Amino acid sequence: METRQLKYFLAVAEELHFGRAAKRLHISQPPLSQQIMKFEDELGVSLFKRNKRSVSLTAAGTSLLRDAGGIMRSIERARENLLDAASGLGGQLRLGYIGPALETALTEIIRKYKEKFPAVRFGLQEMFTNDQLAAVRSGDIDVGVVRLFRHDISDLRCKLFHCERYALAVPDGHRFCGQESVDISELDGEPFIFSPRESQPRLYDEWMRVFAETGVVPDVVQQTARKSATVALVAARIGIGIVPESMARRRPHGVVIKKLTGEFPTIEMHLIYKESADFPTIDNFVQIASENSVCD
Repeated sequence: METRQLKYFLAVAEELHFGRAAKRLHISQPPLSQQIMKFEDELGVSLFKRNKRSVSLTAAGTSLLRDAGGIMRSIERARENLLDAASGLGGQLRLGYIGPALETALTEIIRKYKEKFPAVRFGLQEMFTNDQLAAVRSGDIDVGVVRLFRHDISDLRCKLFHCERYALAVPDGHRFCGQESVDISELDGEPFIFSPRESQPRLYDEWMRVFAETGVVPDVVQQTARKSATVALVAARIGIGIVPESMARRRPHGVVIKKLTGEFPTIEMHLIYKESADFPTIDNFVQIASENSVCD
């Protein structure tokens, strides 16, 4: 059963006149009659009763008429969906992200993407960086928002969209409040609020290396992977914490953000996706991310 055959059948079934149906289809009547007979032969049933004065539907024809309209509409929807997927106007985009990414321009990027491409089915899943790398490679997600640190991504495409330096969050009235900046070497003996190693093992190990080289032995009294939680715990005077410099723009109550000096990692977040991926939904998301990239 071909769509062209269904189209011819519907025209005759609705007009109940081969001449009018042929005119509607912009073809001559003999080829239309031949196509209908061929269609009936393939199906093994008669669809129409014909005589010199009238055309009417058989029981089989009436049954097909009930189904044919829905079939044609489904085919048309499928065709439109294919065109939308090919252009990036439809389809789906599955995005993985690390929790701290929600404290960057990512939320604005997502909002703009959804406004521009409302028909795209958009899925979000919070995942650690290593899990995202595996999920992108397996095809479980289309794009990942990750922090890379000595990860092998030679088989993936990578786009930097956010970068900034770290700063030090201290409670109001702390001894560091009177200083313009604080050096890493001055942090020895201070109670620390720090990320757990499992959230970013390579980054955690790099910070431990930095502390060791500067003679600092961090007294970690509380762990949290969220920088917003770090700031809240600093305000509660649980300890001090290392946070993104952008936290200073939020002016957290009871917390002072000080410039941190020394040699230590910077905050960089990347989009990762397959090198071989040729999906407009991905390209469109990466484009919007590029237009809203933030690197302090």
